[in-house]
Amino acid sequence: MAQRHGTAARRTTTRSRPLVLSALLIGALATATGCGTDSGAGAWTRSDTSGAAHTSDAADSSDTSRASDSSDASQGAAAPRDHSAPSRARSATDSAAAPAVRRICSTQALKLTVGRKDVGAGNVYLPLVLTNTSTSACTLTGFPGVSLLDADGALIGAPAVRRGPSHSTVSLPPGGRASAVLHTLNEGVSDTPCWKPAAAIRAYPPDSLRAMKTAAHSFRVCGGVFDVEAVRSGAGT
Repeated sequence: MAQRHGTAARRTTTRSRPLVLSALLIGALATATGCGTDSGAGAWTRSDTSGAAHTSDAADSSDTSRASDSSDASQGAAAPRDHSAPSRARSATDSAAAPAVRRICSTQALKLTVGRKDVGAGNVYLPLVLTNTSTSACTLTGFPGVSLLDADGALIGAPAVRRGPSHSTVSLPPGGRASAVLHTLNEGVSDTPCWKPAAAIRAYPPDSLRAMKTAAHSFRVCGGVFDVEAVRSGAGT
């Protein structure tokens, strides 16, 4: 009997061992699962989610920045200012608005003569006439330079003094005439003696460095007065 009981106890002990081992395995698995959920897996999951979120935000921000930079660059490249077109427009406008350059009458384009002498009230007036002999219009502005010459070409007295205001610019078409009037006094009006009669009149047209000559027809200066007016349109008196 004692042997049977011992055999039964061993059998009972043998059968209980798998149960104990199973319980221990289940407990160990439960412990491992609980720890993983609270610390390892859960923390990794949160860290991974947060990291992924930050990574996604950074990527979105980087993509937005790149898109913004690309947009700015494309706008800068797509909208360069064309300065040449306004410049050309302004040039055309300025060219259209710019006044034509006036052509000054040269001595080659002019002929110098004297007009009719006018004597009255103790004064003598003699127009110097400038005629445009060229085929193009030209202009004269201001005073001529005038001197008297004797038969040998020597100067008589001093050059004429400018008298009166400067008139506006005179435009001479082909064949057009302008005049500048010489003035002196009649003999006997002043105690100042007269100059000897001139054989020629030498004149520099306005804005010209070349002189022209014409016959003086015995014009002479008296009373110490010898002046010239500015050029005006027409042949004078």
